[in-house]
Amino acid sequence: MYEPAARLFRPLFALFLAFLLLCPEAGAALKARNDAVKPEDLYNPRPDGNDIVLPMPCGAGMAFRAVGVQADGYLRDMQSLFGCDDCERNENDYYERRYRSALSAPFTAGDMPASIAGALPAAPSGEYFFYFIGKYEISRFQWDALMEGRCPSPSSPPTPEDALPKTDISWVDAVKFAAAYSAWLLRHAPESLPRFAGDAKNIGYLRLPTEVEWEYAARGGHAVPRSSMAETDFFPMEKAGTEQDYAVFRAEGGYAPEALQPIGSRLPNPLGIYDTAGNAAEMVADYFRFSLGGRLHGSAGGIVRKGGSFLSSAAEILPGRREEAALFIVEGENKTGDMGARLVLSGINTPAGRRQERLAEEWAALGEGGYTYPGQGADPMEALDKVIAEAVDPRDREGLARLRGILKDHNIALEEENAARAEELIRSALFMLETVRNYAVRHKSMLGLLEDSRKHYEAYVAAGKSAAVIEEVRKDAAAYETFSRELVTALDAALLFYRGRVEAALKFPEKMFAAKLKTVKTEFAGDDRLNVNMREEHALYSRHVEMLRLGRRAQMSREFLLKDILPANLQKGLTERNPAARNVPAGVS
Repeated sequence: MYEPAARLFRPLFALFLAFLLLCPEAGAALKARNDAVKPEDLYNPRPDGNDIVLPMPCGAGMAFRAVGVQADGYLRDMQSLFGCDDCERNENDYYERRYRSALSAPFTAGDMPASIAGALPAAPSGEYFFYFIGKYEISRFQWDALMEGRCPSPSSPPTPEDALPKTDISWVDAVKFAAAYSAWLLRHAPESLPRFAGDAKNIGYLRLPTEVEWEYAARGGHAVPRSSMAETDFFPMEKAGTEQDYAVFRAEGGYAPEALQPIGSRLPNPLGIYDTAGNAAEMVADYFRFSLGGRLHGSAGGIVRKGGSFLSSAAEILPGRREEAALFIVEGENKTGDMGARLVLSGINTPAGRRQERLAEEWAALGEGGYTYPGQGADPMEALDKVIAEAVDPRDREGLARLRGILKDHNIALEEENAARAEELIRSALFMLETVRNYAVRHKSMLGLLEDSRKHYEAYVAAGKSAAVIEEVRKDAAAYETFSRELVTALDAALLFYRGRVEAALKFPEKMFAAKLKTVKTEFAGDDRLNVNMREEHALYSRHVEMLRLGRRAQMSREFLLKDILPANLQKGLTERNPAARNVPAGVS
């Protein structure tokens, strides 16, 4: 630790010890200060059945969590928005404006050893491609065990401080740590690493995560709907949770110690990983680039650090926040007391074995008219192939082959653009179905109020209540009648928009649209009410699209859709012609 960082940490470390004594719950991941500290408390204090724990020296280990990425093959990927639009940069928000990037991973379930296969999440449909991210930031104990060969002993037992994230390391140090750990595993526990089916040479290894790998996992990965990447700046939290339940940072208006805390001292994100927000900021593999116009700028600067630290504000711990840190400063390699790292377990994209055949098959299909558009007519690639085959001059064939390559690239880009449009169409249709149901629920509630007003009106008239009281009831009933009519109008508009979403599906190739239906379904795998509802909406939309494909357009009437979408208890007053007028209490209007 160089001297400026040492001066920073002396008071912070004293604060940390005082906080442990005053607030023992903050050190719940560890035993009490005077009790024995077990090694597992220092590398996996919150064990879970889905952890993947790789061995380390000194009886230590490193816990990882599987991250599943839904893609339609090795040569497809998951495109999404990264960064954030409101990280409180004010006039300097060119640091992290939302930008589009892509993510996939090299491993499939078939590449996994038995020790890992049991911890893999199952894709709701289709196939996941996997990488594995550290469940915690690298701890001091793990660093010392691997890099210093310093193991606990009866004369030197582990201490709570060994569970703090390892900081005061440079980006170069972190890269060396990943390399040293990979080499140690290859020597001592190669069976614990994933391999590739049919490839006796290549194997999984450790490295720093890319920025999009880190951010996707920090936002909840496959455990949250894909839409949350674009809709929220933080990951979804449990019910009444706040950022302070999940992150160590300088919370405004609340108590938060300005010191590092042990790994796993707060709640995990939906993926089951800890401290991606706050505690120690984390280095990633990428160099920093400005975010402008939906893409990353061309100038590669310093390294990217993510997640903020115990010294950060609430805005600075958001997963999309992007900070630049220098590789070197005037004192040498850049090291700070609030920056550490976590690792990713990954591998190469082009191993030997069956993978090579699959890559060749996928490449041959990409951009080759595999997704035939309705009314497209002849496939231009097939027509061009005939021209190439009939060309006599080798120079003509060579030029036409180059043209074919350009056309193939264009087709691939077009396929990806239309696939993204199809996904958005499906999502908008599902949320519109949810809107129709919500309007129907509100309409039912309004009918209940209208009926109550009718009863009150009749009872007050029979009881000889004053004209003023009766007039108030009449006004209430008239307002409920108006609201009821407005809700029916809004519901009809939503239903019309939804039907347009069904009809728009027929503009896409059937094969591609079916694949995108499966992809979107994977986003709603949770057990909460929203996910359950969205799976129901997905089944409805899929059925309605299929009806249109089979030519059953005449059946898609307003009455049919209402009865198919809504349960019977929500249909009252909606399926009749001029429904609102049939629900006005007699003598009230």
